[in-house]
This record gives sequence, structure tokens and C-alpha cells, in this order.
Amino acid sequence: RRAHRQMKGESPMDKQTILATGATGLIGSRFVEMFKDKYDVVNMDLTTRVDITNVETFTPFFDAHRDAKALIHLAAFTDTAKANAESGDKSGICYKVNVDGTKNIAVFCKERGIHLIHVSTDFVFDGKKDTSYSEDDVVSPIDWYGETKAMAEEVVKASGCSYPIIRLSYPYRANFDLKPDLIKKIRAELTAADLPPMFSDTIITPTFVDDLARAFDTCVELMPSGTYHTVGSTSLSPYELARKVAVAYGFDPNLVKQGSLAEYLKTSTRQFAKTVAMSNAKATADLGLRFATIDEGLAEIKKQQGL
Repeated sequence: RRAHRQMKGESPMDKQTILATGATGLIGSRFVEMFKDKYDVVNMDLTTRVDITNVETFTPFFDAHRDAKALIHLAAFTDTAKANAESGDKSGICYKVNVDGTKNIAVFCKERGIHLIHVSTDFVFDGKKDTSYSEDDVVSPIDWYGETKAMAEEVVKASGCSYPIIRLSYPYRANFDLKPDLIKKIRAELTAADLPPMFSDTIITPTFVDDLARAFDTCVELMPSGTYHTVGSTSLSPYELARKVAVAYGFDPNLVKQGSLAEYLKTSTRQFAKTVAMSNAKATADLGLRFATIDEGLAEIKKQQGL
């Protein structure tokens, strides 16, 4: 293979350039790690003099990377509590990053012929459906973060660029210290004997980050269009999840106490989606992807952690 590439005048080290936002975060940094031999990922952020909310900063960056054929847009304002405080405010940072920033990127991708892999979220749903959400379900966000992400999806569709919209749910991975994911938080709280009661009357769909990284790679390769739920293969309550985490890491599962979202909502001004089971059937069938069950994911992150 090396000889063949060199006959074509290519270096065996040639890598495809990919642009990204959020490449240093929980998900993006794992994609960079896993595909470092295949892609040269160039992050669009303040260190590369790009502010996604200021389109005037785009031209020099895109001009310097004219060979890039794909852009993975992971960056988002994801602090749901702070977003809630800005509800309805289109001059707030949440709207500016999630909607205006996405519009700037999508319009530029259209102009430059770049395939946009736009990352969205299960927060675009209200959680009132008893069965799994598919890509055909109408979005129905119940908080400002979810609203801005739903608006961002519409901005991408309206831009005329080539894209898939990739919806994620509760990503987790083996090793990342900057921002603990849900499983890492549960493990830390079990270790400190400080785990609060975990809701048993709500459903989430945790997703192994390595599977997301492979999904991005597939989206770069195949350049699909449409919307895909790239999520884990198990939907369960946070209570059930915490018990599985306890068993996996050698804690007594009886340390996990049951809590109630319904009770919590009586004292909360914020809305929370109740049942957000997400189906990955379309991504599995159309893109040939496979997503770990929670048991498989826990086993793999333990292995990567050397446990």
C-alpha cells in the first residue's frame, strides 16, 4: 500500500484535513485521538483566531485551509441552567453561539462546498413519548438550550449546505479530566459516599464516545445527508445506570438510592424531559454503524482505564 501511494506521488504520511469546532472537548478530543493517523483536525476557536459568532473572522481561517472538505461542528453553549436564565433572549450567549454561530458556519460551508457534520442533541425532544424517539419525530424542546439547538438544526437545513445532523445523548468516555461525564460523576460520588438519590422515573440513552468518533469518521467518508441519532443501544433510568456503574467499579449497588424526578419537579422552576429513549436504528441501518450497550460501554471504558 505504501509503495502504491508513493507511486502516486503521495507521502505515506498524507492526512486529510478536517475543520472542527469543539475539537478539544469531551467528544472532539477523542475523535482527534482515535483518528490522528487519518485526519489532520484543525480546530476553529480563539486560538486559531476564529470566533464563530463573528463571521468576519472566518475568511482568513477558511482561506488557509482550502483543502478541507468537511467540518465537524461540535461547539455549543451547553450549560442548561445558564441557558435557562437567558430564555427567549436572542442577544444572550446561548443563542449567539448555538444559533448565530451555527448559521455563520453553515453559510460559509455552503459557499466553500464543505460538508458540514452538525452535532445536535436529544434535548430537542420534550420527553413525553413512551417509546423511542426516531428521526421522524417532530422536535418539541422544553428549555432554552433545547430550543436553540432545534433552531440551529433549522438554520443548517435552510443554508443549502451539504450536511447530516447528528443527534447525541449523554456521551461518556474512559479518560477526560476537563469535564466529567455522567458516569464519571456517578463513580466519583460513589467513591466519596456522596451519591444523591438517582431518578428512577426518567429515561436517558447514554452513548459511548468512541462510537461517536467512529460515526464522525463514517460521515466524513460517506458524506450522508439527513438526520441521524448516533446514540447508545441501551435506554435506562439514571437509577439503573448508577447501579450498573456501582457493580462495574466494585461498589455495593445498594448504595444507590432511588429518587423521583416527579417529586423534584415540584420544587424546580426548570422543565426536564421525562422519557428520552433514543433509537439508533436508522444510523445503524443506513450508515453501517454499531453502538455499544451500556454494559459493553462500561466494560470498554474500564479496560481503557486499565481496571
